[in-house]
Amino acid sequence: MSGRTRGRPMVTFAAAIAGVLALTGIGVYAFAEIAGCAAEDRITLDVAVAPEIVPALTAAVRRFDGSTGTCARARLRRAEPSAVSTLLSGRGGGDRPDVWIPDSVLWTAFAEPEEVRPSIANTPVVLATAAPAEPTWNLLLGPAAAAAGGRPESRARGPRPQVPDPSRSAAGLVALLMADRLVADVPDGKAVFTGLVRAIRETAAPTVEEAFATAGAARDGAVVVASEQSVFRHNRANPGVRAYGAVPREGTLSLDYPFMIVTADGDRVTAAEKLERELRGERTRADLSGHGFGIGPAEPSWTPAADDVQRITQAYARLSLPTRLLVLFDISGSMGEEVSPGLNRLQATAQVGQTGLQLLADDSELGVWEFSTDLRGSQNWAERVPIATLGTRVGSVTQRQRILSDLGRLRVKESGDTALYETLLAAFREVKLTYKPEMVNTVLVFTDGRNDHPGGPSFDRTLADLRAGYDATQPVQVILQGFGDDVNVAELTKLAEATHGIVQVARTPAESKRLLLEAMSRRVCTPNC
Repeated sequence: MSGRTRGRPMVTFAAAIAGVLALTGIGVYAFAEIAGCAAEDRITLDVAVAPEIVPALTAAVRRFDGSTGTCARARLRRAEPSAVSTLLSGRGGGDRPDVWIPDSVLWTAFAEPEEVRPSIANTPVVLATAAPAEPTWNLLLGPAAAAAGGRPESRARGPRPQVPDPSRSAAGLVALLMADRLVADVPDGKAVFTGLVRAIRETAAPTVEEAFATAGAARDGAVVVASEQSVFRHNRANPGVRAYGAVPREGTLSLDYPFMIVTADGDRVTAAEKLERELRGERTRADLSGHGFGIGPAEPSWTPAADDVQRITQAYARLSLPTRLLVLFDISGSMGEEVSPGLNRLQATAQVGQTGLQLLADDSELGVWEFSTDLRGSQNWAERVPIATLGTRVGSVTQRQRILSDLGRLRVKESGDTALYETLLAAFREVKLTYKPEMVNTVLVFTDGRNDHPGGPSFDRTLADLRAGYDATQPVQVILQGFGDDVNVAELTKLAEATHGIVQVARTPAESKRLLLEAMSRRVCTPNC
């Protein structure tokens, strides 16, 4: 009797615990497994996951927590893949996760975890529109190609195409990779790519969700670069504002959600492998499908190399830097020579400048000088438009509109000579004095000849002053474009090279335009070109 009396409290206690566990959703078996672990032996896997796939994996992690038999649990946390990539590359701070499930294997071009395993899900990158369509990547490349060709940009109804920020979004990065692939063999392909970056910068939303939320993004004419799953998610959350996603006819890449083991700790690797098995199980596959994901790895028609991903990302970063540009126009007498019916050299170079202006974003800064001899008393150059941000308003117009209008009013000084050296030094010193480290600082000179002003500095003095004034920590680059057959290429080349710049020689307006667009694309390598 006494033995049975002593046993009842234990039975009652166990029953009570079982009841509590049933209410909290933790099985008795799971409790027995966990209870067999010393507190200090329990492992909590830190699993960093692309935010959009977390809801589809939550139930799988609960199942893992309840049946591991390894004293392990998993903690899912939403983590932007770009941030984790930065952390794993050694360029960012924070705690390294044990497991990483980004939205794309593209991020491994910047950070190499211990082990990259096949994808658990996939979703293609599509172009989403407000009505069913057969979209093409040319919706992005068309306006950029028009700008590269000197044609006015087309203005379709509705907002411009919305591309999520490629530095933060794999969908945006896919758009750049596709564009780079498509323009590789296109004339002026680099200029087209440069124009595309400008368009992305001016319309980019930080995320796909914010692109969809942009005013008018679901109206006629809108095109959003997004994953198919994000379109599914958008439509489920906004049934009255439907979007239609379709793979562009040129093809696409998919977001692929690889399973990556970051930790090198043996016990944690073992636990991560068991978590992986749960995430590849039938129940998880059903969960993923229910949230709009494809299952397992995608089958891409091509796979970008890590070097290409790095190159494109670096190009975007460089081209995204706003430009600070002082443009000098030679208005000496020889610039009046006709180069085509009704068009002289000065007018041709002014038109080239107007074309280049289209490739600069609104947060870039631009100013215009003209030079010859004795323009302001004995001063051989004159400021026509002070340097200012292109998007700011100056009176009733923007700085961009003001410059466009001013370039049409440039006039040749019939009796003027070319005070090139003196003007170049003055402009270089002006840009250096007002240098802005967050911008690409450049002096661009249009001239048709050589210095012929005897009262100014000599060539040797000019070259020495440029070399002495150039500072690699605050680089001001000089680009000299000569027009015609009278250009002293050897001298101009030495002057440009003193600032890591370049010299270009054009003999036709079309060639001048093409060379300028190439020069604008050099921001990719500045100042180490």
